[in-house]
Amino acid sequence: MKKNVIILTSGLSGSSVLAALIAQDGGYWLGDSTIKKSDYDTWENTELVELNKRILKDMGFTENWTMHFQPEYIDRVTQAAAKLDPRPYQAFVQKCNTKAPWLWKDPRLWLTIRYWQQHLDLDRVAFLLIHRDPMQSWISMTLRRQIQTMKHAYAYEKGIHQSLTGFLAANNAPFIDILYEDLLVQPDATIETINRHLETHLELDDLKHVFRGRLHKRQHGFMSFIKAMAVYLKNHAERCH
Repeated sequence: MKKNVIILTSGLSGSSVLAALIAQDGGYWLGDSTIKKSDYDTWENTELVELNKRILKDMGFTENWTMHFQPEYIDRVTQAAAKLDPRPYQAFVQKCNTKAPWLWKDPRLWLTIRYWQQHLDLDRVAFLLIHRDPMQSWISMTLRRQIQTMKHAYAYEKGIHQSLTGFLAANNAPFIDILYEDLLVQPDATIETINRHLETHLELDDLKHVFRGRLHKRQHGFMSFIKAMAVYLKNHAERCH
């Protein structure tokens, strides 16, 4: 039987494309419903997202986790969450296990995965870590009006990536680390790596089915950079740095 899948990421990292690709293999339970934004399906289990929001709310965590990373954020959430009534979270995991194999994806997991692990059988989970080229990440964030310096964007992505690799190493959890740009530029080789890790049978046509852009090139080119710079300069005063 295939293992369950957890995709760990920051945000705007291509994780929705990755989740949509894996779902093409069939058999993975994504939830009774998934979160849909105005322009795309995130492939995030609605119940998982709501429980992650509940953890942060109940713990009084109000930091802007979508743009700021501090190692102490994780400690604050994990230590405080230990005081929660575990029953809703245990019930959700049990529900997922009746539907196995399942797939989890929610950017909030970089904050909450250390709480969830006590309810999971990590031996039955295959982890995928996905991150982005720093410049590509900065362009995506800026075009979505998340204004920050390139230095800040790089530190944010690097901090989350290091914290997640540290979590996986501490738990001896096998994982593959995917650069989103490799999935786009070298799709065949990246898909083969995914197939070996998950024992799936994905093909290039599966990626073409879920990705709207052009393959074999980076998502953002020179013109996207120019547009991002224009947005950045217009909103320079509110930047994170």
